[in-house]
Amino acid sequence: MSIAVGKDLPVTLSFDICIVGAGASGLTIASNFVDGYRVVGVLESGGASDRPLASDPGDGDVAGLPYARLSTSRLRGFGGSTQTLGWGGICKPLDPQDFTARPWVADSGWPFEIEELYPYYDRARETLGLGIETVTQRKAIFPQRSHVISVDTAELCPHYRLGKHLRQVVERSRAVKVLTNVTVLHLDFAEDRTSIRAAICVDARDQRFHVVAKVFILAAGGIENARLLMLSNHSAGRPQGLEGQYFMDHPRFTIGTLTPADGKVRAVMAGMDRIRIARRQRIARKFGLDRERHFYVNGLTLPFTMQEKLQLLNYRAWIEPCYLGQDFRSFDNMKVALLHERDRLIISGQTPNWRLVLKGMNWTKGMHIARPQWLARRFRLHHFIEPEPLAASCVSLSSKKDRHGLSLVSLCWRLSSRTIQSLKQTIYILQQELTQSGLGRLDVTADEWAQLDQPMWTWHHMGTTRMHVDSSKGVVDADCRVHGVRNLFVTGSSVFPTAGNDTPTMTIIALAHRLSDHLAGLLS
Repeated sequence: MSIAVGKDLPVTLSFDICIVGAGASGLTIASNFVDGYRVVGVLESGGASDRPLASDPGDGDVAGLPYARLSTSRLRGFGGSTQTLGWGGICKPLDPQDFTARPWVADSGWPFEIEELYPYYDRARETLGLGIETVTQRKAIFPQRSHVISVDTAELCPHYRLGKHLRQVVERSRAVKVLTNVTVLHLDFAEDRTSIRAAICVDARDQRFHVVAKVFILAAGGIENARLLMLSNHSAGRPQGLEGQYFMDHPRFTIGTLTPADGKVRAVMAGMDRIRIARRQRIARKFGLDRERHFYVNGLTLPFTMQEKLQLLNYRAWIEPCYLGQDFRSFDNMKVALLHERDRLIISGQTPNWRLVLKGMNWTKGMHIARPQWLARRFRLHHFIEPEPLAASCVSLSSKKDRHGLSLVSLCWRLSSRTIQSLKQTIYILQQELTQSGLGRLDVTADEWAQLDQPMWTWHHMGTTRMHVDSSKGVVDADCRVHGVRNLFVTGSSVFPTAGNDTPTMTIIALAHRLSDHLAGLLS
């Protein structure tokens, strides 16, 4: 079979497995069935080209904390949010502590420990082209001077554009058929409301058809998974459970400037510039250089033992170099302009115009394009904190409608007071330890502290169909099956009970491999 535009379709299509969404999760699951005898259908609302599309022509509502435009928060198309203008390719498993029920973190704990995912992290490494070793350990970066200032290591994966990487595998398969430009409106429940009878869809020409299957998998992203479940429950007259609740994203804050005490500390910090390392990786890939080399990036963090002792949430800070004569306001304005350009490109479907980067060139912009390591003198910290699960942070159905007359979503993003307090305490610890160890100083202005009321988002949509063995505390069980529905599964970061300190994609793919094994056993 093949990748084809969904048009001129029969009224009914039949598959063994129906996957909604051709992003990281959906394509990973499909790739596990390419050589089998089970017929797999993947329904993707975007196209098959390299141009990503907005998640919906219209925006939903945003309440609570400010958030990005919902229509550009996730990308449609073959590859989902791993397409151009999407994911940057930074990979790391969740940490062991993320899976445990921590008494100081409300509603924490997964139905299993990290060891359950070890074999699937191995398979995720193969999918993403990562190195042999799974990065999970933290280490002191200056062990002779401080056992507190630690680094958290992640890897830049070669196959970060998963649609391109898996396209040929899918195209050669006789078992997998991908239909693009097909929108799933809702799932039709059987009369007893304990199984799904069909997916009700519209094709590229807005003609209705339906898909029947033995198993249905929602792999449409952290917001759309919840929306489809809520729409389907409403259509069937089923009561809503926790669908949409516990929405999480990794809040990020730019707080503090680190001034190293000496040249050695400065050189180590300059070597942690992830943007510079990512550019080297992209150039090496483009020109076929160092094909066997793996690129790693480090962020500042605290030891697990200290986080547990002080009852802190998980955390990482990325380092950004500052140069002599830099105008911070000019640089921040450049970042805002680039984000607006990204949104415009996604909505318009146009290709990037890199002349924007050169427009209004000045010293600050030039330094951050060139990023000369030897000229970096100070470093700004971009903090990422694990959000404590919070039921009041949620996705619900909006009064606004899409072009099919169905409700869009309303997002109310909230952070608990513990999340903010944990970040403040972590920054205080870094300040104190840098000074006492003689490594440098971390200066924070009053305006920067005020940013704690205005977090930036990271486009990581998690938790809205959370995993728990108890149906009153989760939407899916430990096998990612929707509680009370025999043949409906959900995959992706929407099933995460907790979020870790960043980088969810490797765990998303590991969970997709795990669900593939479960379905293979179930269908056999």
